[in-house]
Amino acid sequence: MPEKFFDEQTEQSEVKAALVAKYFPAYMRVIGSAQRTYGGDRIAYIDLFAGPGRYKDGAQSTPVKIIEQAIADPDMRQRLVANFNDKDEGNVKSLQQTLEALPGYGKLKHRPQIHHGEVEDEIVKEFEEKKLVPTLFFVDPWGYKGMTLRLINSVLKDWAATAVSSSITRASTRDWPTMPSSGTWTRYSDQTGQIRSGRDFRTRP
Repeated sequence: MPEKFFDEQTEQSEVKAALVAKYFPAYMRVIGSAQRTYGGDRIAYIDLFAGPGRYKDGAQSTPVKIIEQAIADPDMRQRLVANFNDKDEGNVKSLQQTLEALPGYGKLKHRPQIHHGEVEDEIVKEFEEKKLVPTLFFVDPWGYKGMTLRLINSVLKDWAATAVSSSITRASTRDWPTMPSSGTWTRYSDQTGQIRSGRDFRTRP
């Protein structure tokens, strides 16, 4: 990725960050409600190409928006398990510092896990072999080595897992308690950030 990518937030990046930040609280509310009925106390957010947290022009990137929302919401800050990664060590340090400086950061029950490294087969295999908690997976495929369909599917295999990108949001519902079958819910967003919904997590497939 070009070094100047994080210097200034582009209009496309701003739309993507706003889309995810708007969608994630609704996702948390729906899944949180299901967990209160069927069990479960954690909801994950994964961004494997997280960046530095803030652009050099001061604009917030998606991870910061997500964590700020979690801090502000009593239920979200108890459930959220955030997992961030970036191949650039400088970005990792910057993101860590940015998140720790947020007011109320200490209120989070689960501190965000921030890792440094390339996204390779080992990570995919780990996801494939684990049964994941309900997870929102931020997928930004532009120019990233390691963003493969196998990686996306390794997360989407479990119930309520959702992959979000700038152009498509695909969610698969799996292992819904007491429900014998599974279904698929697909949401699409166009360049204006509009979302069209399909199947709802709260209903039977």
